[in-house]
Amino acid sequence: MSYEPRLYDLVTPEALAGDRDWYRDRARESGGPVLELGAGTGRITFGIAQDGISIHALETDPAMLETLRRKAADQPRDVQARLTVVDGDMRWFELSERFALIIAPFRAFLHNLTERDQLACLTRVRKHLRPGGRFAFNVFHPSLDYMSHHSGALAGVWRWVATVPLPDGGCVVRSEANRYDTVRQRVHSQHRYEEYAADGTLQRTFLHRLELAYLYAPDIRRLLMEAGFKSVQINGGFDGRAFERDTDELVVQARLD
Repeated sequence: MSYEPRLYDLVTPEALAGDRDWYRDRARESGGPVLELGAGTGRITFGIAQDGISIHALETDPAMLETLRRKAADQPRDVQARLTVVDGDMRWFELSERFALIIAPFRAFLHNLTERDQLACLTRVRKHLRPGGRFAFNVFHPSLDYMSHHSGALAGVWRWVATVPLPDGGCVVRSEANRYDTVRQRVHSQHRYEEYAADGTLQRTFLHRLELAYLYAPDIRRLLMEAGFKSVQINGGFDGRAFERDTDELVVQARLD
């Protein structure tokens, strides 16, 4: 099922645990050009282009692509000149450009459900990196404690996540139901959005079904090494701290040399 970009933008903060600034810093350090995999509606993309860095934004979801292109058209001309929107799958894309930095923010790499998909994506990344280039991405660490609250009788139970106010006095209520497949390392999620008017009347509902892989740090390191990367750094957050807690975000940087 396709994303609903308007609701996605409403419930997604501008920055998550410092990710937007971190990716912008990496882009500035690289000097560009940058390729972003799973660009969505441009939450990370536009900041990089606004910083004077050339960026290709690759996305495969039709609704997200349409919104990304519309937002790009509203940017100043100099930003538009540095931004190229690409309709493509991160497993199979082929571009003429080679990049100093390739990024996959907001856990986009986990849309590669199988090891075959993951290695196919990493092979594309490796091919599109310039000598000395870097691949940077982040994924959640699979917390066993968190998964235990979504297993057995609790698997698939609906849980409130957030209530987001709307300018007209209404709100959007977001709920999730998750089920973990610990054999295939998959999470099956349903995201429900309920939009209410200011008087409490339910205006519309939207259900987004989502399946993601989940990976542990040794899985990530093995996949990267198998794909030909030689240097792999995994931190426990965007502040550069060591990975040491079950709830840490895995922030990964890999080089070919």
